[in-house]
Amino acid sequence: VMVVSDDNRTYLQQAFPHLTVLRIHNAIDPKLFVFQAEKKPQICFMPRKNADHALQVINILKFAGDLDGISVVPIEGLSEKQTARIMQDSLMFLSFGYPEGFSLPPAEAMACGCIVVGYHGMGGREYFNPEFCFPIEMGDIISFARTVRTVLRMRREEPEIIRRMADKASQFIRQTYSLEQERADILHCWSVIMRD
Repeated sequence: VMVVSDDNRTYLQQAFPHLTVLRIHNAIDPKLFVFQAEKKPQICFMPRKNADHALQVINILKFAGDLDGISVVPIEGLSEKQTARIMQDSLMFLSFGYPEGFSLPPAEAMACGCIVVGYHGMGGREYFNPEFCFPIEMGDIISFARTVRTVLRMRREEPEIIRRMADKASQFIRQTYSLEQERADILHCWSVIMRD
């Protein structure tokens, strides 16, 4: 069986101890999801999963005045190119997906230089590193809203810290989930399959 995350691999190995489980790292397209340092006062998110959580977090921030001067852009029904453009322009990506095999959108957002706040969806635990993003426990709406508020404050008061975090996240994603790594993983999988 081929899987796309450490979480998937661990799950299947626990359920089927004698099964051969092979890992393929999803590649993030480096020509499409390009790092951009300069950001608009903009937050993006995908409303497909846990839309009720997104609505609560955004409304808490909106009614408290935290989103004054900040655009909130839902990414829905757009092409991959349009999605990448929004992520490149956005300061922050809010991750509401759960559960996920890998959680591709937050990784793409990090590659574009977004600060990611939200749920790792289990599969994203391997890259939701607190050194460069803000993981939130599933369903913890208050912590989610408080963390977004903190990131917005940091953007105003400590912009260099936010820039360094965004750069570090992008570098990690681009190195770990490169086209070269995906290619090497696929070749390894096929070599194992052909041996068996």
